[in-house]
Amino acid sequence: MHIRLPVTPHISITEFMPKDEARIISYLADREIHDRTIGIPFPYGREEFDQLMSVSIETAMEHRGWSIHFAIRDENDSLIGEVVVFNLVECHKAEVGYWLGKPFWGQGIMTAVVGVICKFAIDEWNLVKVAAAIFDGNVASQRVLEKCGFEFEGTMKRHFFKDGQYVDSRHYALFDDLSELPF
Repeated sequence: MHIRLPVTPHISITEFMPKDEARIISYLADREIHDRTIGIPFPYGREEFDQLMSVSIETAMEHRGWSIHFAIRDENDSLIGEVVVFNLVECHKAEVGYWLGKPFWGQGIMTAVVGVICKFAIDEWNLVKVAAAIFDGNVASQRVLEKCGFEFEGTMKRHFFKDGQYVDSRHYALFDDLSELPF
């Protein structure tokens, strides 16, 4: 099933395509993106991209035709980041994760993307909760979530193990009453 969710006049969310390989590998060569995310290997290469494409196809079959991995695209239809809705194991909740290429940081893009994808997930899959876990100290992600109406639920000590060390995690949740939110 093909998807194109408009986010702004210049940004949209779609499925991944084979043409995205070079751009995703280029963006994920930035160590700073790896340092802020839990599931992205470093270095990231062709094998990791092929695995992403495979997982995108497999998960689409499991979720009524929808992928759970989405490409964030600019007005030229070029990939600039990713947003993922995952852990749809229980029928009432899911989690969201994301990254954006460094040239696009600080422009409000991710706030708009997270708002649109959460509304889509809540509406499409009848969710009552979308959760997000971010590394303690990732102030930019904290701001994105708060601007999207997520509530801080607490800090979990040593929740993640990354690069040989334990990392605390801040947990946020967005609930299905979206009537007062800006998206």
